[in-house]
Amino acid sequence: MLSGEFTKGFQHELANRAFALRSTEGIAKRLHGDPRHAFWASYVKLERFNAPRYQQAATQWGLDAQPTLWTKARGAASGAAPKLLLTPFLKFAHPKTVEYLEDLRRLRAIGPPDGEAFLDYMVNQEALQVEMMQLALEKRYPEVARRVDEFLLKYRDQQTF
Repeated sequence: MLSGEFTKGFQHELANRAFALRSTEGIAKRLHGDPRHAFWASYVKLERFNAPRYQQAATQWGLDAQPTLWTKARGAASGAAPKLLLTPFLKFAHPKTVEYLEDLRRLRAIGPPDGEAFLDYMVNQEALQVEMMQLALEKRYPEVARRVDEFLLKYRDQQTF
């Protein structure tokens, strides 16, 4: 049985992943030829990789993984952000993502025992996002792509349930 606190926290995380996928897809489409494209395209790869894993977890726990209209709209609006706002956005988002990683660690601690492997994955993918953002802020875009590829390779054949 899932606790109310866990359910609320995981529903929030499902919305975050849906938002991130929509916003990163929109940004990456507009950055071809820009050095930042490596970061945003890699972020899209990560979120697309995440999507079926999160869907499986939601199904396992009887939760709805479908994003709300509000989440879809926010993702679309963020995905259309002007290019000149992308670096300020990352500077804002990075410390928030560091804080959120701690929230996910707490969520993992109260999660159901049958979800241990998935919950570890959930925390690890968020830690990767923190690293990706830091590398992007340092303009080390090719390293972002390499780190995401390594992560995807590591988890490609691992079962989360």
